[in-house]
Amino acid sequence: MTFALSLIGLYLNCMRAKQAEFERRVQAGEASARHAESMRETLRKFESRFGSANVAILSAAEIKIWLAEMDLAIKTRNRHLGYVQNIFNIAKGWGLIPKNPLDGVEPFNDPGKRGRRVSVLTPEQLHRFLNDLRPEFVPFFAICAFAGLRRAEVEQLDWSEIKLERKLIDLPFSKSKNGKRKLIEITDNLFKILKSYARPQGAVLPPKPGLQIIMNEAADKANIIPWPQNVLRHSFCSYSVALKGLTWTALQADHSERMLRDHYWEVVEKDSAAEYWSIRL
Repeated sequence: MTFALSLIGLYLNCMRAKQAEFERRVQAGEASARHAESMRETLRKFESRFGSANVAILSAAEIKIWLAEMDLAIKTRNRHLGYVQNIFNIAKGWGLIPKNPLDGVEPFNDPGKRGRRVSVLTPEQLHRFLNDLRPEFVPFFAICAFAGLRRAEVEQLDWSEIKLERKLIDLPFSKSKNGKRKLIEITDNLFKILKSYARPQGAVLPPKPGLQIIMNEAADKANIIPWPQNVLRHSFCSYSVALKGLTWTALQADHSERMLRDHYWEVVEKDSAAEYWSIRL
């Protein structure tokens, strides 16, 4: 019992350390406030439910039952599940637990999404959108559209991590969703877009005004109303699968080939994909 209680104390310290690290990233502009608040919310809920449990023997089933019993949307449950999995990875790395009980655990299924066609921008729409942006925000949205990184990852990206001379984005593990370093290929059209904006260092995302305001402003000018959720990532995956194939897209987007085949195969035609990957500003 003493060992279990000691482990719990160390584990909770681990969770609080993670929260402290998120606070530091927000202050330094390395992470979005939305991302940090999501982590804080998960930490509060998880500690409230399992703070007195022996986490060394906590099972995936107990965690998923806890989340399933909450009155939450499927997407929100999966977000909490992902953060808890990340917390366990930290505890495992620190030697507090022998293994992560959530390794290999499938997310909650959303029956309403089965067979739903993802929303993408046409090449013409994306070209208009990028042209209608305030110039200082073009690199951020171009990377979202052509590199395959998640928006939260691009929000933390620094120019020093964009290696134009090697046509690579070197995203460190500390900024990656899965906690692993990512080497992302810069395509020819993205290279030409970024070339005129590149700086030795500094945040790719300008500090103010708010990103949502900038996105809505350009979307309105480009007559893309309403702006579909996650449309830049969906567009990247769809056009990439169509022209560059499943394997390349999986490496860039950090997705499995099976998931790409299930959701992005034959969403767009190859001719449209060729137009997409030739977009220049």
